[in-house]
Amino acid sequence: MNRLFIPSFFLLTLCSALASCGEDRSGEQPFAPTVETGTATQEADSVMLTGFVSASPNSTLRQCGFDYGNDTLHLKAIAPEASTTFSAYTDSLGRGEYYAVAFATNGVGTNHGDTIRFVVE
Repeated sequence: MNRLFIPSFFLLTLCSALASCGEDRSGEQPFAPTVETGTATQEADSVMLTGFVSASPNSTLRQCGFDYGNDTLHLKAIAPEASTTFSAYTDSLGRGEYYAVAFATNGVGTNHGDTIRFVVE
């Protein structure tokens, strides 16, 4: 009986160790997402903006998008899907210099990335 007990105990210990190899974030306190503003790429008279969420522990993303504009124009573009990599298109923009900042919202709050500047030609 002891011979059977030792291999079974070893097998159980090995399975437990393998099951716990992933990063366990269940004990981490949820916080508002960490967001990065990506790039602005002109496509005709519209601009595709990209952004990234690098962390949103224990709280599902609810909305991602961008605030953009210039000195007199303040608009919002919502990404069609809230995910860790997201993009959205601006409305038609005239020639000039604009700014954009990515944002993401989860169950805890909203955070913004850095502001980027881009030129529409």
